[in-house]
Amino acid sequence: MNAENLSEAYYLNNDIKELQRQKSILESGAGLGVTIQSAYQDNAFLEAIRPHAVAELDRRIEEKKAVLVNLGVSFS
Repeated sequence: MNAENLSEAYYLNNDIKELQRQKSILESGAGLGVTIQSAYQDNAFLEAIRPHAVAELDRRIEEKKAVLVNLGVSFS
């Protein structure tokens, strides 16, 4: 890895950790609130949305990991 990329890799890694934390919260059944024009949605709506929110967090995690790989970081 080029030393100039260390700072970027550090921040990307921190971003990944935060996304993983958010994903864990969602997977536990907590942490999700959805409003439509300021009206909070009920639990059935939240449970319908939850898998899509988790999938989006997974996508973002993988996207950031791909950038790290391009910078020369490997994952074990």
